[in-house]
Amino acid sequence: MGHRLKSCVGATAAFAVAFTAFGAPAWAAPEPQVRNRPPLDAQRGQAAAPTAAATGTERTRDGAPEVADTAALDEDVEVAPFDKARSREYFAVAPKALSKKTIAEVADLDGVKSVEVVDAARVNVDGESTAVLGVDPSEFRNYAPKPSAESDEIWQGIAEGRVALSDDAGKQRGLDVGSEVDIAGAKGEVTREVWTHATSGVAGIDAIVSRATAEELGFPEGNGLIISAPEADLWELKDDLEKTLGEDASLQLLAENPEPRPSDAAGRAVGGSTIERVISDAESMVGVPYVWGGESLAEGGFDCSGLLQWAFARNGVAIPRVTHDQWYAGERLEYKDAQRGDLIFWRNDPTAPDYISHVAIYLGDGKMLEAPRTGLNVRVTDVRMKNMAGVVRVHVQD
Repeated sequence: MGHRLKSCVGATAAFAVAFTAFGAPAWAAPEPQVRNRPPLDAQRGQAAAPTAAATGTERTRDGAPEVADTAALDEDVEVAPFDKARSREYFAVAPKALSKKTIAEVADLDGVKSVEVVDAARVNVDGESTAVLGVDPSEFRNYAPKPSAESDEIWQGIAEGRVALSDDAGKQRGLDVGSEVDIAGAKGEVTREVWTHATSGVAGIDAIVSRATAEELGFPEGNGLIISAPEADLWELKDDLEKTLGEDASLQLLAENPEPRPSDAAGRAVGGSTIERVISDAESMVGVPYVWGGESLAEGGFDCSGLLQWAFARNGVAIPRVTHDQWYAGERLEYKDAQRGDLIFWRNDPTAPDYISHVAIYLGDGKMLEAPRTGLNVRVTDVRMKNMAGVVRVHVQD
């Protein structure tokens, strides 16, 4: 049933704060649909983030992401304890607030167990355009990856006005735990402490603040939903959500282990001369700097998924923008079956162990090409087996 998903990039929802919705991941389309993003300054040669010992930050409990100085917490905002883990199947976002009626209708759809209302906007964090969620810490924590969900200190800090950055955004941009960043929204600018590096579990979202902070920044109120439907047919639910939410809303598939694309599904693998041109274009970028969020030379370089989207798009094939979504761009394979041009994925994020966090393109003979991380350039290197999630052969619709 996986072949029923069609669009790989999806519609863009734009409004005052310029949040770009992430489209539902699917198989690559035969024509590029590469969405534009605001320019990002090149980030060259940044050192790795200091350890907790070096910065005075604290690890909240075994395996949990580190936080800044907990002695600074006022505990004047009550945060409910962790209740129970809730799965994340879809993220829905609209240009403006969703009505109570629409939210209730989503909650009543077949297979939906719960929904969590959030505020979603793209704002500047430390001068970089960043997708941010405003959340109720007491409730949203139940939808977060386990290492973060169980940490009382993380959610207390967010409730008191700090900002949580994703592990990737925090480390790759050199925004250390305990440092301060300026956040500029529709209503002006605020300065907030970076409380932790902890990935939210929502692909493409790189920061979380409280809904009170989101209101202060001018986010649309209640324009996003996290939808938990652990036993639903994901593709039938997608159809139901699209009908209920309307054409202005966009959907993001969050499920970590949905049914992969069957080998005999509609569409065909990208191969032959097209794949060779994709590889040639990617190889032409060897030596170009890694840039967080980068997807062109105009931005000074590429991140891992931006490089591959660019190379495929140059050859008439559109794949999703973020790594998590590229995981759904074709047929899943074991590494032993990998062919030249297949995409290789890893789960390297310690704050979200099940999250797809890195991608490279396979060159054959145990070699791959990747945009690795801040401080390193696009390179050809040996395939790494540690934390490998699997291989995807990109498909297009006939």
